[in-house]
Amino acid sequence: MDAFRRRMEPRHYVSLTFALIGTFNVLIVKWANQQQVIGSDGKLHGFQHPVVFTLLMFLGEFLCFVVFKLIRLISNRRGAIADLDRILTQDSSEFSPLSMILPTVLDTAASILLFTGLYLTYASSFQMIRGAALIFAGIFSTMFLNHSLTGRHWLAFFIISCGLLGIVGQDVQRVSYDQVTLPYTDRQAILTGDLLIIIAEILHGLQYVYEEKQLKTSNVTPLQAAGWQGIFGLAITSILAICMHFLPTVSPFTESSRAVFDDWSDLLEGLKENPSLIMALIAFAVSCALYNFIGLLIAMNSSSTTRILADGIRVYFIWVFVINMDWEILNWVTIVGFLIVQMGSIHYRKGLFLGVDLNSENEDVPNSRPADVI
Repeated sequence: MDAFRRRMEPRHYVSLTFALIGTFNVLIVKWANQQQVIGSDGKLHGFQHPVVFTLLMFLGEFLCFVVFKLIRLISNRRGAIADLDRILTQDSSEFSPLSMILPTVLDTAASILLFTGLYLTYASSFQMIRGAALIFAGIFSTMFLNHSLTGRHWLAFFIISCGLLGIVGQDVQRVSYDQVTLPYTDRQAILTGDLLIIIAEILHGLQYVYEEKQLKTSNVTPLQAAGWQGIFGLAITSILAICMHFLPTVSPFTESSRAVFDDWSDLLEGLKENPSLIMALIAFAVSCALYNFIGLLIAMNSSSTTRILADGIRVYFIWVFVINMDWEILNWVTIVGFLIVQMGSIHYRKGLFLGVDLNSENEDVPNSRPADVI
């Protein structure tokens, strides 16, 4: 154990922390989805509020901006420590906050799709299918970052696709006997949820590549970038929340009293005398702040694909939780599908640390910054 700890480098601890926080985010949302709360019509409804979760996510990112300003204020008065100033508070005069609008729009659309998909499918499948982002980030990186894909990369994409196909196919089959966390027990609903996640990862792949380009070409810190995303995200999602409050929607996309996409009257009624749910939403917002800051830190000092690979570690922790809590019944087909996805990911990166080698990314990324922070 001591030898293992000595081999663990700071970047590995960063990746592990990133995965643990991401695990908490998935599980807390899935737990909230399973809660039956009183709606505005006085009847019980499932807690299905994808726009609310997206709004809380951006609220968490906005907290990064508050922390950034506080650190700048303290460092200016007391004199910043060099390393801390470089990581968190460097001068960002070359950075335009408006450059964060596009990734925020992409993140908003992808997050609403993801939270809707998570509501309809299994927590473990949600995380495994998110591995599709590696394919799209790799393809988009050739368009916007001038990366080149070799035969090894395309073979990895094919392997990952085969694994994802197996996972989605098995989800459709196991819905007949594994129904603890599912609001709908028909095959169309869970297939819809899985497909929404794949569509969301197309948007996330583009978002991650764009963020990587911004972080590496402009003098901006991850904390500040996450903060501006939070500001724009709050504005965009607030407008969407008003629209979705009146948008008529059919099952399985809604369980609201008024059959709309995200009913705020149901939300306010459901939170009354429900302190555990309120605390869960607060914890989710705070954890999102940490998660997005660390994710941008990884992207800045390595790459967007490394960020995705680090995020993939969390499926191990999700499995441990859902098995112990009897949320899901894992089967060999799903496990084999996930292992195939991992094989593709490792083949893509030749990972050394649970499929993640944060340092080797620079081999494939010309003119990238050395990974000296993580």
